[in-house]
Amino acid sequence: MLGFHHLRSRVLTSSGLEPFPSKNAWKRTLDYVMYGVGIFAPLALVPQILQIYRTKSGAGLSLSTWCLLTLFNALWAFYGAVHKDKHIFFANVLMFFFNSAIIIGILLYT
Repeated sequence: MLGFHHLRSRVLTSSGLEPFPSKNAWKRTLDYVMYGVGIFAPLALVPQILQIYRTKSGAGLSLSTWCLLTLFNALWAFYGAVHKDKHIFFANVLMFFFNSAIIIGILLYT
């Protein structure tokens, strides 16, 4: 969702879309809630990280899935850096590091 902010910003002048953040109070609130989601969503990985390192077991986790997710987050972070969109960048850097911690745990304990 944060990734679409940049796309919307780029086409505002040519397609007549509303500005970001929206002038509508409800939509503006939703815009800011989504910023929070982008920052706090990586925290959803903390329980998985804790479980891996506490139990010293990566059983049942797919290394290839976590590697792909990490790659995708790295690409989104790069996209955010190139387009100077700090929300995309920081959210995906956090996801990259948390996903990397899971990958390391899988490699250590599987």
